[in-house]
Amino acid sequence: MVKISYMPAEELVILEMVEYGLRELAETCALLIEVGRPVILNWAEGVAFHHQPLPFNTKELMKERMKGRIYWASVIYAAMPEYRPVLKVGTRDIPVVATPNPVLKQVARWMRARLEKGL
Repeated sequence: MVKISYMPAEELVILEMVEYGLRELAETCALLIEVGRPVILNWAEGVAFHHQPLPFNTKELMKERMKGRIYWASVIYAAMPEYRPVLKVGTRDIPVVATPNPVLKQVARWMRARLEKGL
């Protein structure tokens, strides 16, 4: 019998974050798509966002993950009170996924609190 364990992250460290208006966020995502980067916005708790995680491709980052810590290189986000499955920029559609991921929902609540406080 195989033992199965679940080890959720205990801490998320965001190295860079930029708040946008929703239109600016969509336009930024459209630019990223145009240069070949796949982009899907996550939505939760009234916030749309895109994050770039640091991959676990070094011993140091793998050790951090084993301690329960993960890192995002960057996150861009904007208030989006009502969920919409697509944001349009010209002829480009930016897909938006209402995430069921509990970590992403918690991050969205944290970002929404920052938006509400004007941080």
